[in-house]
Amino acid sequence: MIDIIKDAINLCRKKEPFVMASIIFKHGSAPREVGATMLITEKGYYSGTIGGGEQEFQAINHAKNLISTKKCDQQFYEVSKEVAAENGMVCGGQTRVNFQYIDIENYKNEEYFEKLISEVEDHNVYLVYDISREDSNFGIAIEIDGKLFPFTGEENPERNLFKIKIKRPMRVFIFGGGHISKATVKVLDFLGLNISVVDDREDFISQKEFDKTKRIVIDFDKLDSIDIEKSDYVLIMTRGHKYDIKVLESVLKKEPYYIGVVGNKIKAKKYREHFLGGSLEGEYEKKVHLPVGMKISALTPEEIAISIAGEVIESYRTNV
Repeated sequence: MIDIIKDAINLCRKKEPFVMASIIFKHGSAPREVGATMLITEKGYYSGTIGGGEQEFQAINHAKNLISTKKCDQQFYEVSKEVAAENGMVCGGQTRVNFQYIDIENYKNEEYFEKLISEVEDHNVYLVYDISREDSNFGIAIEIDGKLFPFTGEENPERNLFKIKIKRPMRVFIFGGGHISKATVKVLDFLGLNISVVDDREDFISQKEFDKTKRIVIDFDKLDSIDIEKSDYVLIMTRGHKYDIKVLESVLKKEPYYIGVVGNKIKAKKYREHFLGGSLEGEYEKKVHLPVGMKISALTPEEIAISIAGEVIESYRTNV
């Protein structure tokens, strides 16, 4: 979604009118989730998606008409299983789409989009629509850490707010270049994630093994220089307890959103005891997942990688 916001800023700067089409209701097996958003200009599709297919085609044409009249709207779309099958689709279901016309002459719109980008790393930020009436032009608002900013359009005393959480695209730092790391990188790369693999042994994270991944060769005692931010994900799978602990002690100080450590219940008990009573105990209890991964009875590195990827996705998607 953050890429959509960046595209919205670019359109505002170019003074190019556009509509934000967002799914505000879903029932059944529609292909995209509530909050999925697409940008449409008077030329047609610009970026994002609300699921593709006939529904998206109709939505694009409807949005183009709204731009010509500078109007907002809501539309209900339904694709039966029979129609979906006839069109080679695997998903049917029902969705309601909110079409928000963005007034590019109102500087507040661009200001709000820019504020979402600047605040997303350290705060809970939301793009907010008022969906009380289908034909309303209440504009947009933003919410930051529970504070709702004024809407950019007309006033409405009776509000029905719809919020879309704005999150940075997932970045994953993997510490260790062993067999599980190699398998995990392949899975996460398939998901299109931004991955960095870190090890103190250059031969363990060679270009050949990690050809599509950013590689960082650094001593595990000198991790302060690595730019791990509060929205990032960290996976620790080094070659031993000593190195795991070093990485954990350094990473916990950076307060990433999620830390997963490969291990078992015995290891979990030992590591918890290590941080017990120390300055990092609270952060350890909040952030560390040990053993990392969903419980799917995984044994091989590839199976473990699948379980790790599943837990990472679940954490990211439920961060609302």
